[in-house]
Amino acid sequence: DFEFWRELASAPRKRKTIHQRLVCSRAIMKSSKGKAPANGTIRPKKTTQTPGRREKPKDPVEVYCRLRPLKEEEIESCAEAISDTVLQITPPECSLAYKSGHWNGTQHTFKHMFDANAGQKEIFDTIGFPLVEDLLQGKNGLLFAYGITNSGKTYTMTGEPDQAGILPRSLDVIFNSIADVQAGKCVFRSDGTNGFDVFTEAEARFEQQRNMPKKVSARVRSEQPEYSDLLRIPEPRRVEHSLDEDNSYTVFVSYIEIYNNYVYDLLEEMPFDPIKPNMASHSRLPPSHILREDSNHQMYVSGATEVEVRSTEEAFEVLYKGQKRRRVAHTTLNQESSRSHSVFTVRLVQAPLDPSGEEVLQDKSKVVSSQLSLVDLAGSERASRTNSNGERL
Repeated sequence: DFEFWRELASAPRKRKTIHQRLVCSRAIMKSSKGKAPANGTIRPKKTTQTPGRREKPKDPVEVYCRLRPLKEEEIESCAEAISDTVLQITPPECSLAYKSGHWNGTQHTFKHMFDANAGQKEIFDTIGFPLVEDLLQGKNGLLFAYGITNSGKTYTMTGEPDQAGILPRSLDVIFNSIADVQAGKCVFRSDGTNGFDVFTEAEARFEQQRNMPKKVSARVRSEQPEYSDLLRIPEPRRVEHSLDEDNSYTVFVSYIEIYNNYVYDLLEEMPFDPIKPNMASHSRLPPSHILREDSNHQMYVSGATEVEVRSTEEAFEVLYKGQKRRRVAHTTLNQESSRSHSVFTVRLVQAPLDPSGEEVLQDKSKVVSSQLSLVDLAGSERASRTNSNGERL
């Protein structure tokens, strides 16, 4: 756009309508794959759209707002949902703006407003379930949880055993939906370049025996909180009429952390504690991973661990393993506040069966993957409210 306006300013004075300028501007933006004509002008493509009828573009970003209930020590709220889409902000009575009388309430419009009485199921039905439907249809999805520390971001995303959040409910619906068409373990394996290789059932069984996981004793399961937390109420629903019964499906998960402009793999096996290294291992900090572009021009974290899971419980074990390594620190607003951004990604891999219908077709080009990334951002409050300093700041 800048080049267009600069050329326009230096060109002979010729008046153009606002419509013509916008058309030329859009044409320049869309012409990155082609070359401009020899005379330096760019002609917009003709469309077959009916005159007077303009199709409304779909907004790729939808913003929802959720109000959490007041705590016992909190006297009043300055936020109120006045409709299903509008939030009204007014200064509290204890504020200087309210006492001076010079204040005006503001209103903000969202895709949908959830008041303090909204439950976890309502949140998932409105936000999470459509993303799961798109995932099963081969589409990518991304969900950000944004807000200040202690506003309920993690609760909304993961929830509690009796009040499951978006993540566990999404996993339940995914595994309920692919239960009858789930591929055998190790049939799909990551190729390290954001793609997947396909193996026969015999090769998959050999790989399972070679990478047999260690069994966890009943005593350890009872002592470790990540196992006891799995006693929860599962989501019974499934997505109907979205899967191809002639395909096989597998779920992979990954968990990364963005901290101080570095990307860390929370599932990477390390010979030491990456969060609290001792003096002997102080020089061996966890490696930061880089972003790369695959053959389909999709960005991915190079070298990030992708774990195949076959149930919601297995996915949660991976999640809890990564959460132990997240950067958390005590702040004024929260005893255990996350100081990093975390991205938990669920990838659904599918490929058609061979003509016999017994095994997955041994053709890597037929493999299709879609992903749903759930992002839990660090607290967005001002630094002065958390008393953060040094590396934490």
